[in-house]
Amino acid sequence: MKKKTIIIFFVILLLFFTISYSQTDLKRFFDDFENGTAENWQMNDPEKWDVVKEDNNHCYRLKIPAELKGPITKPVEFSLIKDLNVADFTMTLKGKCLRSVDVKGRDIIIVFGYQDDTHFYYAHISNYHDNHHNSILIVNSEDRKPIISGDSIPRLHDKEFHNIRIRRHIESGLIEVYVDDFDYPVMTAVDKTFQWGRIGVGCFDDTGSFDDVRIVGKIKSK
Repeated sequence: MKKKTIIIFFVILLLFFTISYSQTDLKRFFDDFENGTAENWQMNDPEKWDVVKEDNNHCYRLKIPAELKGPITKPVEFSLIKDLNVADFTMTLKGKCLRSVDVKGRDIIIVFGYQDDTHFYYAHISNYHDNHHNSILIVNSEDRKPIISGDSIPRLHDKEFHNIRIRRHIESGLIEVYVDDFDYPVMTAVDKTFQWGRIGVGCFDDTGSFDDVRIVGKIKSK
């Protein structure tokens, strides 16, 4: 009897995991641009982007700053990964700002949870912090709003590539942004507004380069 009960328990457990994992698919993405193209990416303005070779290495570059316009204040120049719409995810990449290091507020941004042009999150990585610089923000049919909680540690003080990691956990709403030190986040936020979305890279009003973009994420099956 005891053996039969154990077998039934494991069958139920197996069914539970089967049902759970049938609702989500693990997706992986990687692009190092070594083929010389950005075929995996959808730019807002293709004239502003290119793939360049630097020291025998290719990277993806926003070469012309955005022209900020529209009824609400938000980023307008970024490039989204094609055919990738994730919930929970971890993203790592290399990124650098090409603007002079003396400029206060120089930036690169990581867009995520993207629904459309007026509904998304973005991490603004910069060389100093206020409500909108070196912060995590939401665009939700109105001007960008910071949702950051706790510390903000600016690390974009040079023109070198920085190692960046972003983690999103949908159930808790936790968002973590790491720059160079993957043991301690430079920014965190908690928000559950957008449960899914596309991911991309860009700048608010500067130029920047990106490389070795890697994502592991989950998507609900249809």
